[in-house]
Amino acid sequence: MNQIVKAKNLSYKINEKKLFQNISFDLNKGEAIHIQGENGSGKTTLLRIICGLTKPSKGDLDISTDAKITFLGHKNALKQYLTIEDNLSLLNLIHHPNLDQFLQKFGLDGCLDLNLASLSFGQQKKIALLRIFLNDSNLLIMDEPCVGLDNQTQNYLSNFINDELKLGKSVLFSSHIDLDINSDKLNLS
Repeated sequence: MNQIVKAKNLSYKINEKKLFQNISFDLNKGEAIHIQGENGSGKTTLLRIICGLTKPSKGDLDISTDAKITFLGHKNALKQYLTIEDNLSLLNLIHHPNLDQFLQKFGLDGCLDLNLASLSFGQQKKIALLRIFLNDSNLLIMDEPCVGLDNQTQNYLSNFINDELKLGKSVLFSSHIDLDINSDKLNLS
């Protein structure tokens, strides 16, 4: 089966206010969807629904049984009071064979003993993005992955994701930044 996500008439409301309604899409292996919309339109909520963290108010969602998801939320989900090494241990990435390559690429090699709080927001975002760069998933879900990143790292991320798509992985992402990723658009506005 080529389809990894099928959403049919997804709706979500908070109390009686409709955030979005009747959202339908198919995501096949090797495809990406860029979820767009104004602040408060439900982009994060839709991604949380697909991850199984939030239930839709209505609609049907089918995720392939072979889907292995890596999720990067809009918050970095890192512990500020721990070192980079401790955070990478919690993410189960500290022994990944390609870790040193990415730490060097991001100028963070030799910094494993630094507390995360001593890094800039952009450097912290790069540490959070390691779960994407070092993934072993077939479905990548990212909520505003470029917040705080410089242009060079945004381009690197776009190129990486395009390479992942060529490997047959699927990607869902929200971003206010128009990334150079081969993707369809889904507008929630």
